Amino acid sequence: MATESDDEQTEVLKQQVEDWSTNTNECFTIRLLKGETVTASFQPSFTYPIFGEEERVFGYKDLSITLSFAAHDLQPRLKIKHGKLFSEGDVKPTDIQEALAEFLPTHAFSDASRESGSEDATAASFQPPGEMIKGYTSKGRKYEMWCASLTDAAARQILENMEVLIPMFIEGGTMLQLGQDWSTQRWKLFLLYEVDRKSAPDTSRYSLVGYGTSYRVFTFPDRTSAIEEDQGLGILNGESLEALLPPPDQNSQQPSSKTASPLDLPSRERLSQFLILPPFQGEGHGQHLYNTMYAHLTSPTNIREFTVEDPNEAFVDLRDLCDLLYLRANVPEFAALRINTDPAILTPEKLMPGALIPTDLIVDGAARERIRRRTKLQARQFDRLVETHTLSFISASHRSRSRLTRKEKSSNADDRAYWFWRLYAKQRLYVHNRDELIQLERAERGVRLEAVLDGVLEGYAGLLERVEKREKGMGVEVEEMEEEVVEGAAKPMQKKRKKVVVDEDEDEDGEEDGMVGVEVVANGHKRPRAR
Repeated sequence: MATESDDEQTEVLKQQVEDWSTNTNECFTIRLLKGETVTASFQPSFTYPIFGEEERVFGYKDLSITLSFAAHDLQPRLKIKHGKLFSEGDVKPTDIQEALAEFLPTHAFSDASRESGSEDATAASFQPPGEMIKGYTSKGRKYEMWCASLTDAAARQILENMEVLIPMFIEGGTMLQLGQDWSTQRWKLFLLYEVDRKSAPDTSRYSLVGYGTSYRVFTFPDRTSAIEEDQGLGILNGESLEALLPPPDQNSQQPSSKTASPLDLPSRERLSQFLILPPFQGEGHGQHLYNTMYAHLTSPTNIREFTVEDPNEAFVDLRDLCDLLYLRANVPEFAALRINTDPAILTPEKLMPGALIPTDLIVDGAARERIRRRTKLQARQFDRLVETHTLSFISASHRSRSRLTRKEKSSNADDRAYWFWRLYAKQRLYVHNRDELIQLERAERGVRLEAVLDGVLEGYAGLLERVEKREKGMGVEVEEMEEEVVEGAAKPMQKKRKKVVVDEDEDEDGEEDGMVGVEVVANGHKRPRAR
């Protein structure tokens, strides 16, 4: 039985732990350097992947952790400063370097790195790896985007230098685990730099603003089913995939194949990581980087589809805005899509209770498929864009359930269109959430589906407001940023199951749930956060 003295001792220990603990989000500073000049300074959003769920370290007074990156090639150096160290009993202070060891390259910890800082005799002549695929100006500043394969040693080194930023700024984000074999050719690194036209002597003109990664996934021309793709059951031109793409020679870094390269096989491009550094957010750079990655990655003829891995809410918002602006401005057939309410086509027989919803008649199915194949957007993303676009032609004052009493027989064109629009959207939502919905009673199923649709409608309305402002010129600055498009870059053409309807933006291409949204424009690999 605990005594009063035991309770007092426990309180003393708790107070001691509190006195010697430091919040790692607050004591951690990230800097970009040109020479020894700090060009940007900011703090991480998360440090729990490094220091644990509590995001605290023990045993230091006046602790400061500074991670500095050379702005051009992201060479890191770590500097830890503190006052007193805890030295009572056998309890040791948290080993900060050990905690960071799996997140930083070894040279970040070396004495030479700390002494020389970001001094680099080659900095002035530095050129980003790969090829420049786009350049633009904004507010008098010049920016360039470069793309390189991760088989390029310089590109890979830059990625390894800065990958610690992913878990620090993307909720649940994890670093890439790249092998050394030929499959690394599937990966690309996109680097967005500000280019200083009047940089100081012995310093680089380039300063990182953001970056993205992508990788190529083999697919089959007709994409007959996800099961066939996953199990490798498809056939290409009468030959098995094994015949076309035999195992790589273990003594060679290059693949053995009947094709010029396995990268020429029908494939999907998947955006994996995407990060605009905090000092540069809110300036339109995320839109430029996304649009350029989309255009560059979809330009090869063998690419069938462009997908995104585990998008978080902030990235979904960016992606929706970019995709919808592009489709409405550059694809006339998409811009012409409308909700069809023609009674000669949507006859009473097609709308009888229990009949399948005629989605291909409500919004031209053949046209939708042509546009999706041409733009190479992932199917569910494209469907959501169609729903948002067609909703934009229905007056906001008519987007109410109370106006749907007469359904398709309403005398008001907007009311009829809204009733058909809801039918059209609910069909996709039902299919997407079917596993959860079938666990419910029939009456509750309809209530839940209506609730999900109302939430989707609210999101679409917010997106349309942003899109329409941009189209009317209220957001013209981002469009006017572009100075040139470099030749070669195509113009943008497990949780436990519960008896609830999941959020409609749950996953991408059959993957896990989307990550919790964060303020930064970011996207990356998801790793569930411990609870």
